[in-house]
Amino acid sequence: MPTQLVSKGATHTRGKTTTTTTTTTTTQKKKSTGSVRTMARFAVAASAPAGAVTSSPGVQTRSRSKGGGGGGGGGYTRYRVSAKSSAKPVDGDLKKRKETIFTIPTILTLARMFAIPFVVLAYTREGPKAVAVCTILYVLACFTDWLDGYIARKTNTFSKFGAFLDPVSDKLMVTVILILVTYAAPPEGLCAQFPALVPFAAGVIICREVAMSALREWAASAGSDVRSAVAVNNLGKWKTALQMSSLGFLIACKEGCHNNAVLQVLSYIGPVFLLGSALLATYSFMVYFKGIWKFMVEP
Repeated sequence: MPTQLVSKGATHTRGKTTTTTTTTTTTQKKKSTGSVRTMARFAVAASAPAGAVTSSPGVQTRSRSKGGGGGGGGGYTRYRVSAKSSAKPVDGDLKKRKETIFTIPTILTLARMFAIPFVVLAYTREGPKAVAVCTILYVLACFTDWLDGYIARKTNTFSKFGAFLDPVSDKLMVTVILILVTYAAPPEGLCAQFPALVPFAAGVIICREVAMSALREWAASAGSDVRSAVAVNNLGKWKTALQMSSLGFLIACKEGCHNNAVLQVLSYIGPVFLLGSALLATYSFMVYFKGIWKFMVEP
């Protein structure tokens, strides 16, 4: 409420006394900014639905209206504070949506694993048909390795089981094929000239995969900073591409070239790519180990 202070005084002018009345009106100050903000916070809390939190502060709007003070010219200002809240449920949709284990990428990964025994059976058979079946199965397996990742990215699907299974299936396929081409290498081309080339490269790749798995297992228990040091990089992708290409070439030349110009070229390219992938695997492991070494020597 406004208050009025009235003071009276006397003024003497040429023998006459004049009484002067002075009225001073003092209006209450408007509420402080802190009080307005406090009211806004209560308004935000009251307007937000149950089980929801705001991801950003509410937008405050303020309107004011003037009213009479009941005489004496006094007045008051009424503030009305409202808040617009951008309330969003915390993981509301994610909690309602149950994670699907057997997504399409996961099914493709499982199919790639189930194809491994059939690749082995076809490789151990004799004849051009068996070689063709083995090569086709391997090419399809490599294609599904690309396809499951493509579908997962396009459809934005994720499965913890699939994330675990994908690298396991790749390593199983590569390891089995490396054993097969070491057991029965192509009889022509570079493998015939350097018989130790394929077994040497296969041994290096398998040893690297075992050591890398142990390194990642240790990093997983050491913290997020250590895990980031062994994250997959471009070297690993190039290494995988060379491995898969070289193994496909070696499978196609399993029973010789039969005077086929394409197979003759592949019988030389395959061992070279395999050796290159072994060297790249060794180098990438050294890069990973260098990044993680500082965490190993810390007290």
